[in-house]
Amino acid sequence: MLLSVMLKSRAKTIWLVGFMVLVLTMIAVGGVTRLTRSGLSIAEWKPVAGILPPLNDWQWNEQFELYKKTPEFQQVNFEFNIHDYKKIFMWEYLHRQLGRFIFFYTALLGFVLWRKKRLEGKIVLLLSGTIIFQGLIGWLMVKSGLQTLPRVSPYMLSVHYFLAITVLGMAYFFLSEMRNRIELQKNFQTHFLIIVLGPLLALQIFYGNLTSGLKAGLVSQTFPLMNGQFLPAMGMGLDPWWRNFFENPVTVQWIHRWIGMSTLFVIYYLGFTVISQQKNSRGPFIHLMGITTAQVIFGILNLVFRVPIQLAILHQMIASLIVLGYLNILFRQDSTI
Repeated sequence: MLLSVMLKSRAKTIWLVGFMVLVLTMIAVGGVTRLTRSGLSIAEWKPVAGILPPLNDWQWNEQFELYKKTPEFQQVNFEFNIHDYKKIFMWEYLHRQLGRFIFFYTALLGFVLWRKKRLEGKIVLLLSGTIIFQGLIGWLMVKSGLQTLPRVSPYMLSVHYFLAITVLGMAYFFLSEMRNRIELQKNFQTHFLIIVLGPLLALQIFYGNLTSGLKAGLVSQTFPLMNGQFLPAMGMGLDPWWRNFFENPVTVQWIHRWIGMSTLFVIYYLGFTVISQQKNSRGPFIHLMGITTAQVIFGILNLVFRVPIQLAILHQMIASLIVLGYLNILFRQDSTI
């Protein structure tokens, strides 16, 4: 009986960790796809037939002709030839293939483990269903960039990324159930900070996606001031005024900066509060403080160096790790107020 429980726990752990690694890899590949302007290179969605790439010159030309009808080709990449097109095609193709692989890993391997009673069926169904839904959202995001503007909707980009973080968090929730609890003596202040940190991280990630979608990281390369000003006058240049908070690149970058600094402050305040009160459970809080500090540093470097791909991907990946660090505390806490 004990051996059966141990085998089940081990198989479930390996499967969940493998799933999370694949999702994190998918987030990185998605970031490269976006930053290399490859995401709109495949102008159709074929969940089954799309498994195979173009295999001859005729098929390549057929794909290229579809791309020529898109706003991105007509307004941005109008000088592209077939060789240029192949470079961006392959990143989007890899992104979609990895999505298919994650689904088959989740559904097929999960089904096998369920049949062997090593894994609960509800976990397999939940994660598999979410991956299918993510694929649909991904296509709707791409479709938003095939209409008039040569870019995807920043709002759809946000939904796509949030869903990736959600499925990552779901997998970690099931994994955290098998890990030791974090014993935490909390007062009202600590409890309040942990609760507030969740929406604050969500808001920061939302504005990170708007910053990415609007290419707002390129409007100012100085910190903490923006080209010598706290908030440039053009930050309120759109009418009606509320549009500036979602569609003005200057304002969006400004908000992203200062929510980030506010988040760092809250995490440091929470971390030092817990560390000063107890020694046994300080590890997760030190970890969260460390990766958030790294995130702020890489965010500033992205501004200064005009968002190089390597730093931008690192910045995006660390955002995912910060969320996992927060969920590690939220899911595993065993506390009383």
